[in-house]
Amino acid sequence: MDFTTDYICLELQRRNANYLRVNRDKFRDYKVVFDIGRLTLYITINNKEYIIDNRNLKSIFYRAPIYLHDTYKPNLSVEKQLYRSQWTAFLRNLVLFENAKWLNNPVDTFRAENKMLQLKYAEKSGMKCPHTLLLNSVDNIRLDSEKEYIIKSLDTVLLRQGNKEAFVYSTVITGKELMKSEFAVAPVIIQEYLYPKIDLRVTVVGEKVFAVKIVKEGSDIAGDWRKEKENVDFIEIDLPVDINKKCVEIVKKLGLAFGGVDLVLNNGIYYFIEVNPTGEWAWLVNKPGLRIDRAICDYLQGIT
Repeated sequence: MDFTTDYICLELQRRNANYLRVNRDKFRDYKVVFDIGRLTLYITINNKEYIIDNRNLKSIFYRAPIYLHDTYKPNLSVEKQLYRSQWTAFLRNLVLFENAKWLNNPVDTFRAENKMLQLKYAEKSGMKCPHTLLLNSVDNIRLDSEKEYIIKSLDTVLLRQGNKEAFVYSTVITGKELMKSEFAVAPVIIQEYLYPKIDLRVTVVGEKVFAVKIVKEGSDIAGDWRKEKENVDFIEIDLPVDINKKCVEIVKKLGLAFGGVDLVLNNGIYYFIEVNPTGEWAWLVNKPGLRIDRAICDYLQGIT
C-alpha cells in the first residue's frame, strides 16, 4: 500500500517503459536467488521469472526506508522479526548494482539522514541555518528564559503507548521550560525559533526543483505545520535562483538524486531546516498539481 510508488508505476506504464516492482511485504510469495559471482538477481513472481543484471538494469527507485523502526516491537512474533530484519538487509545489498542510476542509494540515504551533517553541508553551500544545539543536558549552557526555542528529536521517533502509536513532532518551548527539563535519557536538538515564518517544502529531483509554501487560511503556521497537515494549503512558488541552486547543491553533496528540503522564510531570509532523503511527495502531486512523478521517471530513464 504505497501510493507514491503507484504514481511512478502508472507513469512508467503510460510511457511503455519496462520495470519490475518489488514489494517488501510480498517476499514470502517470491522466489529469489541472487548469484553474487555473476551479479545476477533472479526473481520469480506468479510463475514468471525476471532476470536482473548490470546489462539490463538501468535505474532503481528505492522507496524502502533504510531500516524499519518497528522491526523489534515486542508484540511481533520471532518469525516476523526475522522476516523484517533479514529482508531489509537483502534490500540494502542491492547496492551491489553499482552501475545503476539510484534514486536514492540506501548507503547514501543512511548517511544523509544525519541532521547535523545536513546542517554542515547547508552552511557550506551558503544557506543560512538556525543556531542549533545537540544535547542531553542544559547544565553548561545559557538560554534566554523569555525566548522561545524549537525542540525536536535527533531521528524519527515512533513509540508505542499501550495500543496506540505515538509520533514526536517539533515543539515550541520557552528557555525557562528548557532549563527546568531533563534530557539525560536521550539527546535532543534545540534550535532558535524563527517566527514569523513561512514554511517551504522544496522537492529536488536531479536538477529539477519543485517548491511550495505551506499556509493555513492564507497565513503562516506557528510551530510544526505537520500537526495541521489536513487543514493547510500547498501553494506553488518560484524560489530565487540562488536558493534553487543551493537546494540542488545540498542534495548533491549528500550523494542524493532526490531530497525533500524544508526551508523557512523569516524576515525575508531563507533558512535551511532539514532534508528528508525518503520524503513523501504524493500529496503535492494531488494538491498543487506538481508533477514530481514525471520528474522522477525522467531521471530514471535518463531524460533531462
